Amino acid sequence: MFFGSIYLKLSRNCQFDNLELEADDDITESKLKRKVTRAKLIHRHTLILYDQQIKEFSKQTIPQLFDRALIVKLISRNDCNGPFYKNINCRYIPMVVYTYPEIYSNGQSSSVDCADLFIPDFTRARPYYHCNVLPRDEEFMLTLTDQNGKRSFAYCIKHFLQEDELSQDKVRGLLPEVFALVSPIHASTFYTALARECVKHLRKGLDILKKLLDAIFNRRFPSNDGVLRVTQTEGNLLKREITIRGEGSILGHTNCSFIVSRFGVEITVSLIGALLAEQRILIGGDSVMQSLVSLIQPFSWPYTLVPVLPDSLLELTSSPTPYILGILRNNLHKLKDLIVGEMDIDVGDCIKEGVLIVDLDGGILVPQPSRLYVASKNHDYKAKCAIDLCQKLLIPKKLVLTLISLFKEALENGPNSVADDRLQRAMLTWFASLIGHYKSCGYYSAYMADINGNSELFHTSKRLLVSAHSSKSAKSFTEWFVETGIFRDWLRRRVTTSLDSTDNKIMNSEDAANQHFDEISLTVAPQLSQKRFRNIFSRSRFGIFRSFF
Repeated sequence: MFFGSIYLKLSRNCQFDNLELEADDDITESKLKRKVTRAKLIHRHTLILYDQQIKEFSKQTIPQLFDRALIVKLISRNDCNGPFYKNINCRYIPMVVYTYPEIYSNGQSSSVDCADLFIPDFTRARPYYHCNVLPRDEEFMLTLTDQNGKRSFAYCIKHFLQEDELSQDKVRGLLPEVFALVSPIHASTFYTALARECVKHLRKGLDILKKLLDAIFNRRFPSNDGVLRVTQTEGNLLKREITIRGEGSILGHTNCSFIVSRFGVEITVSLIGALLAEQRILIGGDSVMQSLVSLIQPFSWPYTLVPVLPDSLLELTSSPTPYILGILRNNLHKLKDLIVGEMDIDVGDCIKEGVLIVDLDGGILVPQPSRLYVASKNHDYKAKCAIDLCQKLLIPKKLVLTLISLFKEALENGPNSVADDRLQRAMLTWFASLIGHYKSCGYYSAYMADINGNSELFHTSKRLLVSAHSSKSAKSFTEWFVETGIFRDWLRRRVTTSLDSTDNKIMNSEDAANQHFDEISLTVAPQLSQKRFRNIFSRSRFGIFRSFF
């Protein structure tokens, strides 16, 4: 019944009490052109460089499975008082104590090696003296870009030592440490599984870990079947065979419904709008990044992502490129200049230079709505504020209202795994109704032609995709969204996956989301007009071969 209602809602205008569905007349042609230009500039200055980086990494004479591995520990400030922590009040400071391969220890460095990012709450660190109170291992991912534009993904596990080692160190207690695998390849399920295996070996000793890293470092990334097999031997005897699978969780296992319930449906929709518009986003409160980003599946966030920003690196909030940064609540006041500066900006032009600051419990702090609604007099003021923000991002009102309605229906019985599944399927259906006909528009071949220097086919596919919609709202959204780095990065991965596809391929979370997306698209995606297809293709073909006439 739920999926049937999704299709029904997408085929008609959603009705809200005392909330009119006005036409999106404020999305002018000039605003749309500026939005498209901004999206093009962002993906050209980020993803093109990243594509080159991936090609260089994959075509190395000696293959590499990852760039490097790091171990980050907390060291007593008395033992190492670095100049970067001069004005920070803390007992312990984070430090990279081991790097593999060891060539990185001889003067080479990277922004990803900044130890603060791996243990951002180091100023509040305290030792544990009892095994029964040790927190569970915590898995997270960092996405960072250095000063040269090189993008890296750090797959991290925050962990503690075993019980017997705790009993030997009762005086000082135990502090958390982080193991991280750094790679330019975005494959969270595979590398996180590999990091888990590395932590198991690390708990047996650093020498044991190093033997594993020696065995896997010069292996190629297992793109075909998503499985890495490593055989460990002692002399002529088989000791152990390790299998690392790149399969991950399927839909409905991300706890996203709890995050949506806590944020509120309307604020969550505003955040999704900001993600799709590739804004700079600061979130105060608990770390919610992975659950939030999972809501935009089958797409992913290709820019800077830091679950919790440490006290010592607040200057990262001034980065001009898109990011999602988690920030501790007690640091929000330190961003006063940023907050005041953004509030003074005219955000009517799709927050061109703006930043979105959201608190998990307090709601949207910046930007403030251009029209203030009194909660006691407007029971739908949250929806109005969400619409107001999304319209500034050039996401039409009708699309926003549809998504709000779908999310509320998905959460009818409260947050749980069923609601997780419903929320993510609602998002897949929403996306499918807008760009689900991308294959029919020839985007695969157009993308291959585009990376080979022929951009005309890509423009033709875009015109087909946009013109297939009869709704002005859908047309204006797809016009700029297909130019974003989020769409381009997803399309690149889809094309690459289709070229490497085999019958034995392991289904990971991204593959599962794409499969559901394609299945839903068969039902809800717009149908191309054959006459319109022929007309656009004829104009495109004339443009391509005109120089030869």
